[in-house]
Amino acid sequence: MSFLERIQVPPELEPVVAALQRFQAAMAAKSMELWLQLDLTMPQFTALHVIWRLERVSGRQLADELGVTPASVVKVCDRLVARGYVERVRDTSDRRVWWFPLTTSGAAVFERIVAVNRERMQPAVEGLSAGDREILARILNALADAVRSG
Repeated sequence: MSFLERIQVPPELEPVVAALQRFQAAMAAKSMELWLQLDLTMPQFTALHVIWRLERVSGRQLADELGVTPASVVKVCDRLVARGYVERVRDTSDRRVWWFPLTTSGAAVFERIVAVNRERMQPAVEGLSAGDREILARILNALADAVRSG
């Protein structure tokens, strides 16, 4: 039995889960092209995403967000600094603290990802009625909040 076969989804949720997976697969195709062009490892991309989301983070905050040790973050950030996606900036009031903001190149990575996703989604969403768009926005926001909270 494969891992996916062991994941049990209650029958009443199966159509919704299947629809969400189908949507994710449809969106992933174009994003995968961009991902391959970036040539980032998953830990590097994940760290970059956290920094983009929070705008800047300390090494300790990044480690906490990623659920890893501060030593692991140093290696990932060293690579991101070397690639020009992140800067390492010493805190002016506490010299033990280093901040990691995105560079212009790092921010451009997410601008491209957002642009690719919007290009794919906009025509599909435009095809929905105003009422369906309102319902979809409400449901997706509720799902995002539920996923983020735990």
